[in-house]
Amino acid sequence: MASKNKRLSESEVLLDDTNTDVDNDEKFFDETKEACQAKATEWSVRTRLRTEELNGFDTAIKILSDGKKTFKSSTSTFLQIATVNKQTERSSDRKKAYDKLRVIATQLRSRSVAKIAVEVQSGGHFDKVIAMIDEMIAVLRKEEQDDIAHRDRCENAANANKNQLADLDADIKKTEKAIKRMGNTKMELEGDIDKLKGQIKDTKKEMKDLLDFRNKEEAQFKKALKDDMDAADLLRQAIAALAKFYKDNKIALPALAQTKKAPEYAKDEDKAPETSWSGSDYGGRSSESGGILAILEMLVEDTEKEIKEGRADNADAQEKYLKQNGALQDTLDGQNDAKSATEQEKADLEEKIRQYEKHRDGKKDDQSAEKDTQKAVGTDCAWVKSHFKDRRDKRKTEIQGLVDAKGFLAGVAAGNDPLPL
Repeated sequence: MASKNKRLSESEVLLDDTNTDVDNDEKFFDETKEACQAKATEWSVRTRLRTEELNGFDTAIKILSDGKKTFKSSTSTFLQIATVNKQTERSSDRKKAYDKLRVIATQLRSRSVAKIAVEVQSGGHFDKVIAMIDEMIAVLRKEEQDDIAHRDRCENAANANKNQLADLDADIKKTEKAIKRMGNTKMELEGDIDKLKGQIKDTKKEMKDLLDFRNKEEAQFKKALKDDMDAADLLRQAIAALAKFYKDNKIALPALAQTKKAPEYAKDEDKAPETSWSGSDYGGRSSESGGILAILEMLVEDTEKEIKEGRADNADAQEKYLKQNGALQDTLDGQNDAKSATEQEKADLEEKIRQYEKHRDGKKDDQSAEKDTQKAVGTDCAWVKSHFKDRRDKRKTEIQGLVDAKGFLAGVAAGNDPLPL
């Protein structure tokens, strides 16, 4: 009983731990899934907007590049060249700045620098352009931090998912091994139950054989008792009939007389012996009759003694039967108790197996969910492996180009010769 209570307590603890793990895993899965979906949406929007923005730059640059002749024939629209010499110098510096920035944009394939070049060509103030460069550098650095944060989240989510899958796989394998062990124990218990059933069958057969033998013995006793009682009754009737003659004729009958000597034959064996009568009165053969009656009385006594002994033997046989049958009944009760206990143990084990199978199936569902999470994380974070380094390198090159362009424009704005790019 203590072992069953212990197993029940362990099962309840295992069930509570499993429910807690399931709740935590579901919460983690929902949070991760929600975060990944949100980030995937944000990334899709950012990618689309950035693509549209860059396409706009390309289109604007192409339009402006294709319209060089128009700009040359209509320079008054953008540049005031018919002014004092200082204005002419400024226009020349702007042209140089535009050319330099265009070269940088071409070399670096930087749309950000190309956008600034367009701003310079369209007459934007250098201070404003420098501010634009600072803003773009800030945006790029912010984008760098976002990519790093996204990469870290992906790596953390992938590592957590990997660890969770490993834990679930280990738990499933451990549970399946326990189920296999319990299955072997169940087979042993079933073998014990079959063995006990065979023993119970043998014990019942032994009890039936013992009862059949006792019933047969009882029937033989009753028949022998009846035969002896009938014989005794017949002997008494014979004694009464034989004694009636002497009683009616008032002839004394000795209690026990010696029978007369048997007649001896003469030499002629074929000749009967002579007979003689003692007077004319018949007195009977009291001597021989007394002996016969004595013998009959002894037979009666022997029969009554046999009856008494038969009854004693039958009582002894009944007592032995009850003792043997009681022992067999105790054995049968013990076998039935052992069979019931083994069947209960088997039922408890089957319930435990069902709990372990339920636990295993729950872990497999968790494993399936974690694999879905793995796919979602892989989809959301695939770019980290394929594009993160390339994006980082290009971003660094672009930032460096913007820094160089800022230095060039600062030098032009200050009236100094800019450093060569």
